[in-house]
Amino acid sequence: MKKRKGSASFSLGKKSDVEKVNKKHTGRLILNTLFIMFAAVVLGYGLVTFCVQTVYMTGPSMESTISDGDELILNKLSYKFGKIRRYDVVAIKRIGSDDYYDIKRVVGLPGDTISVVAGRLVINGKHTNDDYSFSYINSPGLLDEPIELGDEEYFILGDNTSNSEDSRFINYGNVQKSEIKGKVIYRIFPEETRGDIYH
Repeated sequence: MKKRKGSASFSLGKKSDVEKVNKKHTGRLILNTLFIMFAAVVLGYGLVTFCVQTVYMTGPSMESTISDGDELILNKLSYKFGKIRRYDVVAIKRIGSDDYYDIKRVVGLPGDTISVVAGRLVINGKHTNDDYSFSYINSPGLLDEPIELGDEEYFILGDNTSNSEDSRFINYGNVQKSEIKGKVIYRIFPEETRGDIYH
């Protein structure tokens, strides 16, 4: 009888130890899973906030380079470590909105004098590259007269100048460097036109 009780007691003790180990293992597994999920959220937020994110083109202002509904990749680090260059396609915070961007092309850099003469875009006394659709402009707007850009000021146009609200108009005007949020570098969708954005 005593031996049987002793054996039963020993057996229960073993089971209890196994349960403790299993509970500890399960607790660690849950904590590790939560940590991985938290790290993924933080990393994802960091990537979107500081590195890259997807943006969508709305409207026809960048036709035929970028079409309405195109899904694009915006590189937010481009101008943290490099200069904004002429003809870069950039994303600018939309006026009156923190959630949406306007996508346009940089044509004027700080210190440039820019105007439209007989429908042709003129920068620092020279006609611009005819490779771009804005080489002939029907509506010069503010560029009827030469505009000199100040420090950290940029002049931007939509490639489809006949249907684009951009720096030619007084409600848009010159764009400050702080308003340019990154460089549009790649088209994800649609698949048939997937690839680098022409700069």
